[in-house]
Amino acid sequence: MTERSKSRRLYSLSEKIAVVRETLKPGVTSAYVARRHGIHLNLIYYWRRIYRDVADADFESEAAATQDEVHLVDLRLQVRNLQRLLGQRTLEVELLRKQLEGRKR
Repeated sequence: MTERSKSRRLYSLSEKIAVVRETLKPGVTSAYVARRHGIHLNLIYYWRRIYRDVADADFESEAAATQDEVHLVDLRLQVRNLQRLLGQRTLEVELLRKQLEGRKR
């Protein structure tokens, strides 16, 4: 692992959703939420885009969503996040295998 990846903060899905929902409240700016949580503004915009993509794909309006629907959106976000993480780990494993093969020669 590099120095950068060691210092990178990992956020749980519930933390990401809480931050996104905080930015969606009336009168609250994304910049304020970013400063408050110590998160780069672009990361919050990325999380918001994913949240909206998942929500827009399945629901016509946020106001009509029930608790079960909100939970479903949260689960879909978690699946998407885990798929991305799995892809990263698979790539890391492949790179480590190549390094080990190079040392054996």
